[in-house]
Amino acid sequence: MSSAVCAAPITFNDMLGNPVSLPAPTQRAVTLPMPAGSLLISLDGGAEHLAGMHPNAYELMKDGLLARIFPATGAVRTDITRSGFVPNVETLLQIQPDLVWQWGHMGDDLIAPLRNAGLPTAALVYGTEDRTREWIRLIGLSLGQEARATAQLQWRDRVRAGIRAVTDGIPADRRPAVLYLSRYAPQLRAPGGNTSFEDDIALAGGRNVSASISSGQTVNIEQIMAWAPDVILLNNFEPGLTPDTLYRDPLFADIPAVRERRVYKVPLGGYLWDPPNQESPLYWQWLSLLLHPDKFAWPLRDNIAEAYGELYGRRPGADEIDAVLRMKLNEGAAGYERFR
Repeated sequence: MSSAVCAAPITFNDMLGNPVSLPAPTQRAVTLPMPAGSLLISLDGGAEHLAGMHPNAYELMKDGLLARIFPATGAVRTDITRSGFVPNVETLLQIQPDLVWQWGHMGDDLIAPLRNAGLPTAALVYGTEDRTREWIRLIGLSLGQEARATAQLQWRDRVRAGIRAVTDGIPADRRPAVLYLSRYAPQLRAPGGNTSFEDDIALAGGRNVSASISSGQTVNIEQIMAWAPDVILLNNFEPGLTPDTLYRDPLFADIPAVRERRVYKVPLGGYLWDPPNQESPLYWQWLSLLLHPDKFAWPLRDNIAEAYGELYGRRPGADEIDAVLRMKLNEGAAGYERFR
């Protein structure tokens, strides 16, 4: 699907309030924020207008479903950073993008080099569902794909409403205690309150045990033992981290989630499901099924196939859905057989 559905100029304010003016829908976009590359693909219906993306985002994509559906991802430039999210201005000047998307909450040092080089730039800010919705709206607008953006937003509304109709009435003492382990090594870390991770857990009817700490704060095993989580979710940012890692760690042996084998590796589809992205409604359904199997009956495998057909233009096969849901890594986890 072409993003050049019209030639009219496009103007908007980015998430720092800076005005952005494009003579026409973006034909050569660069995405420095990691989730933005796959989001752009889902909004544009292809990778032809993605001229550059963060190298770590490409690493997540290159061996997965999106690379198979969209072979053009193999031609996307990834040498666009010097380190972290510091832009490689020389490469970007070679690419000559219509628009560069960059983080807006990490300080002006990440944006100033782009601005000083005369590269058209738009800032994105991370952290909440409202901000994620603005990502979808702005990137869709920049591509001339407002209809696809609206469809994604409406899908998010429907799924959230369906879950909240059940979970809003669950009292605190009936909500499973959930720990999202944002890092296992070299130090244990967990997200605090007022984060997208807490929003996901609360929406699905859980209680974020680390709500009282600062986001990303280091924690120790004594603190986790005191929290006594019923469920532990493992991040996708540490590829070697699996439920067996915790089951084999004697320090975790007395934690309820480990004793009851309720440790789960978060799924990975077109992008990681744990940070907010275009597939979040599927994550919310998955998580609500894990936390309250007696209250929800989402046909998740069918929903994944349907959603990927809408987002990416191809319904995945059974083996591909198994891979998304991490069936092998989560084998033997309590209740996980329901996803077969």
